[in-house]
Amino acid sequence: MSVLRSPMKTAAHLESVQEQPTVVIKVGTSSLLRTEAGTLHLSQICTLCETVSRLARAGVRVVLVSSGAVGAGMFRMGLTEKPREVAKKQALAAVGQVHLMRYYEDIFNTIGIKCAQVLLTLENLSNRKQYVRARNTFNALFDMGVVPVVNENDCVAVEELRFGDNDTLSAQVAALCEAQWLFLLTDVDGLYTSNPNTDPTARRIEVVENINELDVDVGGAGSSVGTGGMVTKLTAARIACAAGCKTIVCLSSNLEKDVEACVLRGEPVGTAFLPAKIAAKGKKKWLLAVPIQGEIGVDRSGASAVLRGMPLLTSHVTRCEGSFRVQECVCIVNEDGQEIARGLCNYNSAVLADTAKDYGLAAPMGTIMEDGWVDDEDGPPECMHANNICITHVETLKKSFSVNDFVGAGYDSNESRGASPGPGTSPRQSHEDHEDNE
Repeated sequence: MSVLRSPMKTAAHLESVQEQPTVVIKVGTSSLLRTEAGTLHLSQICTLCETVSRLARAGVRVVLVSSGAVGAGMFRMGLTEKPREVAKKQALAAVGQVHLMRYYEDIFNTIGIKCAQVLLTLENLSNRKQYVRARNTFNALFDMGVVPVVNENDCVAVEELRFGDNDTLSAQVAALCEAQWLFLLTDVDGLYTSNPNTDPTARRIEVVENINELDVDVGGAGSSVGTGGMVTKLTAARIACAAGCKTIVCLSSNLEKDVEACVLRGEPVGTAFLPAKIAAKGKKKWLLAVPIQGEIGVDRSGASAVLRGMPLLTSHVTRCEGSFRVQECVCIVNEDGQEIARGLCNYNSAVLADTAKDYGLAAPMGTIMEDGWVDDEDGPPECMHANNICITHVETLKKSFSVNDFVGAGYDSNESRGASPGPGTSPRQSHEDHEDNE
């Protein structure tokens, strides 16, 4: 069965908001500000808003993830260097956010589009109840025809509960909204094998099917007023692709042509990270939003078990890094050091580190572990339950798609089962009903 169903109607004649595909556009600080002039890049912001308007009128739901609050605050306050103190950065974000939203509101209002400000923190999305409430808010905004303008709530976010950059935030929002496309707009036209500004032999990569197989040099920071770089875009792509969202890294100055060409006509632009054939759903998709507190290494058998949807046993844990508590999220890496999944661990880091030291040796039967687990005669206990593991090393789609592939049918991320919703229920509705019950 094909993962993409045949279009039943044109995008211009959508009857239900649930039938509309969703696009998340993330624009970086360097694209919104004229650093040399110390002002907002108004022509770029106008182009961005007009692109969003055309997509919306074509029947596409759009979320705009906008950086630039701190940078705009710096310009507003006449500063040329970003302060080091957290409180001052947060204060500048408060100054700059209202300045940015003023222009978004004015421009969108001029072209007949309503917008709303949505400020999120990692703490919001890592809490299951707040995650569902945030998703419901986005859906309500979509129902009202409003374009959400999202940024991190820097004023209240503490360092350990921050997204850190809006690339990661945009990927989390894309997963939350079940978006089909995530556009990461930047100052280069895609992912290169190395820095094209310093290496004349660097070449652009057009399609990425497996992030773990990439052999690229993504070192270096973003702009002087931003926080990202290409490495954060790879992190974002891993999250979004696992959630079934195609991720595009492309040039912000070409957004007017590239975004519409990709979404409306299915043309290749920038660097495309292909989405998972079978996207994470329900609780497992939520796990993509939970902050990672550590890392555990597993042997070949453990990696195979995880990728087959089985639980991870402590007997397959070879090493443990970081400090984490019971039921906190950790990253699972294979023998090559590549991330294959992330999940909630049944042990704290101290207990698991001791277990890893005795790799290959079974624990004594009947041993009562520090966290209350008991080793029984059936073998070693589970380090992670299968329901608490989200696979990030996924098999991806091989086919490109456009907006018409989603019209009237939705994105079938359950290819292997060929499942379809019942009569009168959209794929998005049936999925959300299931997710709310978990």
